Amino acid sequence: MNGRRILIIIIAFLAFILSFRIASKVFKTKELVSEKIIPVVVKNPTIGNIEETVTLLADVKAKTEVAVRPRIAGRVQEIYVEEGQYVEKGDPLLSYVQGIKNDDDLYSDMVVTAPISGIIGMKLVKEGEQVVSQVGGLVNPVFMIYDISQLKIYSSVPEKYYSYIKIGMPVKLVFDAFPDETFIGRISNIRPVIDPATRTTQIEIVLPNYQNKLRPGMFAKAQISLRQAKNALLIPFDSILGDQEKYVFVVENGIAKKIPVSIGIQEGNDVQITKGLTKDHKVIVIGQRVVSDGAKVEEMEK
Repeated sequence: MNGRRILIIIIAFLAFILSFRIASKVFKTKELVSEKIIPVVVKNPTIGNIEETVTLLADVKAKTEVAVRPRIAGRVQEIYVEEGQYVEKGDPLLSYVQGIKNDDDLYSDMVVTAPISGIIGMKLVKEGEQVVSQVGGLVNPVFMIYDISQLKIYSSVPEKYYSYIKIGMPVKLVFDAFPDETFIGRISNIRPVIDPATRTTQIEIVLPNYQNKLRPGMFAKAQISLRQAKNALLIPFDSILGDQEKYVFVVENGIAKKIPVSIGIQEGNDVQITKGLTKDHKVIVIGQRVVSDGAKVEEMEK
């Protein structure tokens, strides 16, 4: 009986020793983890200018486009102009006859003239063809004339930029046909409603067409400067964490510290900090996603 009791005591003692050793190892492991020093790269905020821009696709149209129609139907007798030719208002474009030529009482020779000055964009008839009337009496067009001395350019602006755009703002325009040139137009009209389907509004940009080198229908990109800031406090955008509430980690005396920030304009990977930091803070730019507030860190060279 005594031997059995002694055996139980020995087993209990050994179990206690084993449990103590396991607990000691766990405690030491936690202690090592808590004392772990995380390598990070830091950067001081810089002072500089920053600009927010938006680039939009744009449709190019003539200042004025007119469908030229004879007053009455008839047969084209002679065409005086070709596509691409510049005409002045009142220049003759074609002559046509109305009626039966063998009957002088029913035959008359008429001339269609240009209603505006511009470029003959489309010639829609040939000599000898009959120009007919549509339902309702309107005669089919024979030419399209475009006044391209000034272009009207239309683009859709997302709703989130609506408060930034103003009439008279300059717009940089680049055309695929002239990729090495930049043209400057100005916003002339802003549609006062938002399209509920696309969440955009349309703007109109006017552009003087010096030398008439640009054409309606060309593909263009419009870049608008929405807002700018001079002498702004800038940090890399990648260093900012958080969804709704933004924050960064800075290093103070070898310790990571979480600081809430307010951001302003973003340009590329630079972002303006409007509240929360000074130029003397050491912002963690590499390692910010693996540190926590109060963690020990070591500054490393990038």
